[in-house]
Formats: sequence, C-alpha cells, structure tokens
Amino acid sequence: MKIKNTKHKVAIFCGSMFGSNEGYKDIAIKVTEYLCKNEYDIVYGGGDNGLMGVVANTALKNKAHVTGIIPQFLDHRETIHRQINELHITKTMEERKKKFLSLSDSFIALPGGGGTIEEIGLVLSALQLGIIKNKKFIIFNYKNYWIDIINQYQKIITKGFAYKNFSDFIIVCKNISELKKIF
Repeated sequence: MKIKNTKHKVAIFCGSMFGSNEGYKDIAIKVTEYLCKNEYDIVYGGGDNGLMGVVANTALKNKAHVTGIIPQFLDHRETIHRQINELHITKTMEERKKKFLSLSDSFIALPGGGGTIEEIGLVLSALQLGIIKNKKFIIFNYKNYWIDIINQYQKIITKGFAYKNFSDFIIVCKNISELKKIF
C-alpha cells in the first residue's frame, strides 16, 4: 500500500559512521532525495556525521523540513547538527526513542550499527504491542545488509515467539524501485 503524503514525517534510521562501502552513502542520498522530491519531511538522529549527516544535508539541499532528535550527551561523539529546521535535544536515550515514535509517521532503516539495530527493535516492539498504530516500517535491505536481522525476525515467528501477523509490521525493500511502491 502506497503512503499518501500530507506532510508525512519519515524517520530514517542509519549509521553515525559511513561504513565500509561507499554504496551505503550513495543509498542514503538516493533514499533521502526520493523522499524529499515527493515532499516528505525527514526525522533522523540529529547528528552531523556519518550517514546521519548525509541524510540531513541531502534533505536540506532538497529543501525538505528536517527534524533531528539527539540526547545532549551524544554531542561529544556525534556533533549535533545545528543547521536543521527543528532540533529536539533530549536528556536520555529513552526520551529520544519516545520522541521518534511520537513524531514519525513511518520509519526506514538504512545500513547502520548497534543504534540502528536497537531502533529496529524499538519500532517493531512498539508496533507489536500497539504502542504505535498504522505506521509503516521499512527495512531497506541494501545489498542484503539486513538479511540476518530479517531472518531472525522470521525465526521468532516460526519458533512461536511472535504472532504470525508480526511479519505484517515489516516491509522489506532492497532498491528505490521497491521503495516507490510504498512512498
């Protein structure tokens, strides 16, 4: 089902580092450009480095509204991006997570590290428990980056640790063409 944009806010989860493959940066740019050209607002982790910085700067370049959410204590590690349109500085990671869930209308996970894995679990748990409703979650499985996570979530269903409808909460796409069917 394609999402209709009425100033829809898309949270993009991704790495605060660039990763080992130049393609990670390229896909972050392409996904962000596509969303911006279709007038979606961007919500992201608030940093100015790594793929997060690429997402923010690409969105700003494409004249999208950019909201960052970052805990104050991360400023020494990730450098808070001060040129974005809206910045929420939280005291804790828990506050940051709650803000992501409340401000965002849908979510996309691009390549990232431990924080991105945690954000994937956050959104899927919130959907499963009904904390958030009617929000889409896309795992952008660029070059099978997330295949192990996807397989693990399938395993929890087959092993009886989640209801069968749990798989309805995850949309997997691997390229921009597949993303266009959603947004």
